[in-house]
Amino acid sequence: MLTRKDDTEGTWYPVAIKQLECLIQKVIYPGRGYRNLYALRKNLAYNLQYIEFLHLCLEDLKISSVIKTQIWKNFIMVGCGIIESLVHFLLIAEGFHKTIDWELVDIAPGNQKNMDGEVRKIDSHIYGKLSSPRPEKMTFDAMLKKAENKCLLGNNHSVYSKLKILRILRNRIHLQEIGNPTDTDWNAVNETDFYEMRAVIYTIFTGSIFKPSHEEKKFFEYLKTNA
Repeated sequence: MLTRKDDTEGTWYPVAIKQLECLIQKVIYPGRGYRNLYALRKNLAYNLQYIEFLHLCLEDLKISSVIKTQIWKNFIMVGCGIIESLVHFLLIAEGFHKTIDWELVDIAPGNQKNMDGEVRKIDSHIYGKLSSPRPEKMTFDAMLKKAENKCLLGNNHSVYSKLKILRILRNRIHLQEIGNPTDTDWNAVNETDFYEMRAVIYTIFTGSIFKPSHEEKKFFEYLKTNA
């Protein structure tokens, strides 16, 4: 239960970072071709704590339906960020992430000319050779397609289908990208989406990827849903 600053009760704490890290490092450990493992594990743990807090806000607080919708949206955005980071790691660790050997260093602008009745311009792109290949930037959508093809998040394909929909909602962080006059958070995000995000995170972190102990599964008990 959340406590007020002036309450005499103790501070509320989510599952401890160290406990979450012990689970995460079953998958994210050295020797798998990924740099900055420490930061990745920490950030995953921080964000897992944060969605636990968001869930408790919904459970403990009397809030308006608009604020509730915003919490659902925030939960989905953070949840998708957690999954995207995990998929990115797994693609690299399993050797499925695209790599590049060249890096764009400059663009030499060309002159305008008429081609096929239209004004065109041809620019010259100048690339430099990298000392070693590095992962190419991939969109979340591209990563999900590759992950499903390789079953990186397990064989439950409903997880991938849910993520394809949730990925679109995650993009609502860009408030200026409006598709139509009624394209509002209120109309786009609903409780079902929130339940779907909970189900995805629960399935992934309590399933065959992390192989959690009985006690570690309890970390995600609050995410269980029959929705």
